[in-house]
Amino acid sequence: MPLEIKENRGVYKILGEVTAQHVGVLSAYFDSILERHESFMVNLEDVTVLDSAAAHFFEKLYRKSAELNKVVALIGRQNDKVLETMNTTKTNYILSADRV
Repeated sequence: MPLEIKENRGVYKILGEVTAQHVGVLSAYFDSILERHESFMVNLEDVTVLDSAAAHFFEKLYRKSAELNKVVALIGRQNDKVLETMNTTKTNYILSADRV
């Protein structure tokens, strides 16, 4: 399944595979959102594949938002595929405990 992002009221739902090949596009996409919004959510519950490069990308996005005094909530703790990769890469601390 190709990568797809759907936005609904400040929640950006990512569907499909998120891999190293998508990091450049995701970076440009979310950089533009960071410029325009003080806070937003990224929902990873429907991600089917998350590799280590993508996990580190989301960590970088999380840290960048904090540096800019903005809030990015990453939802996806219930997705075993996401959580497994985040645990392996030690980036699971960026996942919000809340669920959409």
